[in-house]
Amino acid sequence: MKTYEKVFEFLTDPTKETFLKCRELVINDPEYDPYSEDIENIQNLLNEGKFEEVIQYVNINILLSPRAHICKYFAYKELGDEKGRNIEMTIAQIIFECLEKTGDGTKDSPYIITRISDERDLIRHHLNKQDVSQNLVRDGDKIMDALTLDDGRQLYFDIKDPYQRIGFFIQQKK
Repeated sequence: MKTYEKVFEFLTDPTKETFLKCRELVINDPEYDPYSEDIENIQNLLNEGKFEEVIQYVNINILLSPRAHICKYFAYKELGDEKGRNIEMTIAQIIFECLEKTGDGTKDSPYIITRISDERDLIRHHLNKQDVSQNLVRDGDKIMDALTLDDGRQLYFDIKDPYQRIGFFIQQKK
C-alpha cells in the first residue's frame, strides 16, 4: 500500500511537478493499464447499488482517475458518509486542476493524461463541454489525441505513455 500512499502526495502540494512525479509512480507500476476496464467496473458497481464495493475498489489504474473518485463520491453520498464524500470530491477536483496545469490543451502544450478516459473526464466533467470527434496526431516524438469540442475548439492530450503501454502489452502477448 506504500506506492498508493505516495501517489497521493501531490494532494498536499498540487503543483504540476508534484502531480507529474506521482503520475510517474503510476505509469511505471507493472500493473498500470491505461485502457483497463476499471472505470466501467466501478460505474457498474455503482449502478448496481454496490456502494461498499465501489469504495473498496482500489488499484493502480484508478488512483489518478477523476471519474473513479467521482464514482466513489456518489457511493459515499448514497451511504450517507459526508466525510468520505467530501474527500473524494476534493481528490477529483485537485486531479482536474493538476491535469490543467500539465498544459494548456494546445498542440504545443497538450494536457498530460494517465488514462485515456481522463480526456473525456476533463472535457465533460470539468470543462462542461462535449467532444464530437477524436484524431490521433503524431508530431515529432509526440503522440497526441486531438479532440474537437462541440464549440469547434480543439484540445490536445499527450498520450505517449498510455500509447506506448498498449504496445508493451501487445509485445508481451506475442
